[in-house]
Amino acid sequence: MHDSIQDHRNDSCGRAGLPRRHAIRLRHYWRSLGWAHHDSIDIDLLARGLIREIADPRAASRFLLTEAGRAALAENMTRHRGARARHAEVVAGVARHLATTGRVVFTELAMRTAREGRWRVCRPDVFSVTRGLRADHLAPRVHEIKVRRADLLSELRADKTARYRELADECYLVLAEGIAEPEEIPTDYGVVVWRAEQGYTLARAAPRTPCRLATRHWMAMAQATPVICDDASPQMDL
Repeated sequence: MHDSIQDHRNDSCGRAGLPRRHAIRLRHYWRSLGWAHHDSIDIDLLARGLIREIADPRAASRFLLTEAGRAALAENMTRHRGARARHAEVVAGVARHLATTGRVVFTELAMRTAREGRWRVCRPDVFSVTRGLRADHLAPRVHEIKVRRADLLSELRADKTARYRELADECYLVLAEGIAEPEEIPTDYGVVVWRAEQGYTLARAAPRTPCRLATRHWMAMAQATPVICDDASPQMDL
């Protein structure tokens, strides 16, 4: 796990409402019969008045959401819908920017990677290559979009860079303005700041580690549809 960026609790529970594990537990109790876990999360939810215990001598104890619990769950779902919409907006903006520079761009591309003797599916937010005919000139790049600090921290803990290196010469983290400073990001990533007005702003170039795409990567691209940008010049087409 990288140590260059700190985990601020306000981003997981204060400013963002419920901690993620608490929200997951509330959804579980909402969807199920509410069989109790009897752990620290349950204690915290009880203390917050978000759940109440149902006593039943014939069965294990159960928890049901209180009115406050239902309101907290609804607020959490609304916030996450907004984050997903913002993420999709930035993905589309980054893809459009890269396409206008003459790159072939893919979003929602699933590519198989080999790590520690196991096959894994890697889904970079934005993957792109240059328009060229030589394999050593394609300069594949991965851009991962982060619009919430909590998601950024999760990315860094997972250390996905090693998996991206099989796919790309350069790996970038695209940060929505305000969630982190470029200096907080480990140096094995390049940094782009996405601003509401200026859009794509390069803050730090990524270190380049040449890689060569394998047949499985080409097959994934062959079955996908690249992003079409109306602003792209027809002279850039192969």
